[in-house]
Amino acid sequence: MLLGSGDLSAVADLRKFAFEAGRAARTQGVASLVLDLRGKLTPNAEQARLITEGLALSGYRYAQYLGEDELKPQRLREVSVLTETVDGQAEGSRRGQIVADAIARARDLGNGPGELVTPTFLANTAQELATTLSEAGHDVSCTVLDRAACEARNMGLYLAVGRGSHEEPKFIHLTYKPKGESKGRVCLVGKGVTFDSGGYSLKPSDAMLGMKLDMGGAAAVIGAFYGVAMLELPYEVHVISAAAENMIGAHAYRLGDVFRASNGKTVEINNTDAEGRLTMADALVYAGELEPDLIVDFATLTGACIVALGPHITGTMTRDDALAAKWLDAGERAGEEHWRLPLPKALMSMLDSKIADLRNTGERAGGSLTAGLFLEQFVGEHRWMHVDIAGPAMVNKPFGVNVEGGSGVPVATILEFLSGEL
Repeated sequence: MLLGSGDLSAVADLRKFAFEAGRAARTQGVASLVLDLRGKLTPNAEQARLITEGLALSGYRYAQYLGEDELKPQRLREVSVLTETVDGQAEGSRRGQIVADAIARARDLGNGPGELVTPTFLANTAQELATTLSEAGHDVSCTVLDRAACEARNMGLYLAVGRGSHEEPKFIHLTYKPKGESKGRVCLVGKGVTFDSGGYSLKPSDAMLGMKLDMGGAAAVIGAFYGVAMLELPYEVHVISAAAENMIGAHAYRLGDVFRASNGKTVEINNTDAEGRLTMADALVYAGELEPDLIVDFATLTGACIVALGPHITGTMTRDDALAAKWLDAGERAGEEHWRLPLPKALMSMLDSKIADLRNTGERAGGSLTAGLFLEQFVGEHRWMHVDIAGPAMVNKPFGVNVEGGSGVPVATILEFLSGEL
């Protein structure tokens, strides 16, 4: 019997209802849970997916460093959902479990501390994932470029960021090809700064505390890659991440330095804590060389986006109205919140430099917008969208189906988006 559950027709509400039901059952030590939806809701395939996602995510916890007492298994072993019909629900539930698994993979990467989740660890994880999926019959591969290979490609911006760390940079490229005819080639680019001290524009310690999560973009696209393959989605998908640490040290890059990107543009550094856009710039150029039909990048890029939209909503930027509408619709179906932000050409003057083509930051006002404008300089004529996930990817207070720590946002939206027509 459901009491006080409210209207379950809204996507986010249904997903959260299932999540809360699962959490409550685990808290009470329940081993078998029955949700009787008769007379309340007759789930279609999509609603069955949302219920399964919520229930599966209710059991998520990052357990890498827990002791034996804390690792006691959660008792909930079985969930039954009673409905008046079962049409389409099996496939919906299967999809929901895959989406939840993809989100959990992203969360595990984000929650791992910087001493564990290094660029090398991230690259090894991608290679292991490709091997696992390939052995399961999917057409996937993984290429990792080391420092020398990136130098040969003239990735000056990306390599500058990692200079202060003893951890070697690793440039990750995962490829998935569908079994049938591909409906297009899509590049998903994720920011992979595995720890961000701010460099010589050093962050205060309280702001540095959560910076293991500054690779939330990479975590999201790697998690989504698993889901793309398991769902056998109809697009050729390339996941790209330029992984590095941003640290201080004798070889770290300095304020006032000028570096050349792989597309030839020069950038003056006026803030070493605006490093993510530098790594992303060379990754976007690399993506463009694959001649994709679409590039979408994901990054915990700016605190300004959190100021503008709060901690629960991603900021989406593109000049393509139809693309923006499809992404926002996918987010609504997935139960994740997104908001479109502009790319005002008038603000490009904030990035002017007297000694280089660009500066890496503008003025304080419109910080998320100038970051988007900066990235736009590296996508050429390709169809492109930028998604700033700085707020919801790093959860300080639980919301929706997200517990404290890495959320895996926007994995669910990516998978919903790539399930439709682009």
